Amino acid sequence: MENDVKKILIALYYYHPYVSGVSVYAKRLAEGLAANGFDVTILTTQFKKRLPAQETINGVNIVRCPVLFKLGKGVISPFFLLKIISFSKNYNIVNMHLPLAESGIASLFIPKQKMITTYHCDINLGKKIISKFIEKLSFISMHIALKRSRAIITQNIDYFLHSKMATYTEKAVEIIPPIFTEEYTRDDNIEFLKNKFDLKNEFIIGFVGRIVYEKGIKYLLESIEYLIPHISKFKIVLAGDYKNVAGGSVKNELDSFIKKYPNKVIFTGFLSDEEMIPFYSLINVLVLPSIDPLEAFGMVQVEAMSCGTPVIASNLPGVNSIIKKTGFGFISEPGNPKDIAEKIIKVYKKEYTSIGFKKEEWDAKNVIKKYSTIFIQGTLKEKNK
Repeated sequence: MENDVKKILIALYYYHPYVSGVSVYAKRLAEGLAANGFDVTILTTQFKKRLPAQETINGVNIVRCPVLFKLGKGVISPFFLLKIISFSKNYNIVNMHLPLAESGIASLFIPKQKMITTYHCDINLGKKIISKFIEKLSFISMHIALKRSRAIITQNIDYFLHSKMATYTEKAVEIIPPIFTEEYTRDDNIEFLKNKFDLKNEFIIGFVGRIVYEKGIKYLLESIEYLIPHISKFKIVLAGDYKNVAGGSVKNELDSFIKKYPNKVIFTGFLSDEEMIPFYSLINVLVLPSIDPLEAFGMVQVEAMSCGTPVIASNLPGVNSIIKKTGFGFISEPGNPKDIAEKIIKVYKKEYTSIGFKKEEWDAKNVIKKYSTIFIQGTLKEKNK
């Protein structure tokens, strides 16, 4: 069996060059598996028409299905469902990354022994009636997929226990997201970023992620009024895309904070991979103020810690797990700007320790090894370790 399990089909809506936690996770996983001898194909959507229908990047075959139209954060592509079913016949393992509305229907045509499913997070499509209807159908479909899965991979067991899929916990295996922590090392070459964003010697509060509602950025910016009496010179620098975001960005809603605090808030826009390590090295603290179960882990926390930067993260299942384990920062209450400010002030006063963070424990090579094992054996000998 071990020699046979070489062909892996990974299916998800958005893949490179789209940037999100799920797409970055899938890219690192696929390329890591390919580097370890697996034949990996990514089946995804052609969310931009200019993207090639097929290409190979870093040893990974990428097949993109045409999109009929977009609906909020989602894409409608009947071709995607049909190709999951047809492609699955030629692969040893089908690794669908949920949320994926088509997963349940597709799973009915895929032998159970091939189904190893990665469950990233619950979905919240908004309050509109049509959105709630689609959300309900999606959950029904995903229940079918998880029921038919041989094993379920989750980024954090505590998150899964609090999710709408907790009934399948017996099948769930905790494997943290793939992060190449050895590549994230403090870089003192930060002057180019300071010049680019006109930064001096302020205390710099950073954020990394898409500028979207579920990230809770509003509450970080509302913390400014509580910070001003305690930290004389500081800036909040928000690094993340707000132009190419599925479902739209909340940048326009947040611009009012720039007007209210003209010398305190900077939106950098999208930063390249080459700029990320200097950015983590530049900031004094990373804040992840998420408010929604769409955030299940927060890889940026580990990336920042690997560069020696403490983190403040919301007290949400999964999101809080990294600080709970390492102690490298503080946990704040979701949607509470005053509490966020209090935790930032603690970092400003250096009331934290980095002793509990061991970079090698979070490295992607361990993740790839666990995925390889579960693809071959269908489970890990020691689950949730």
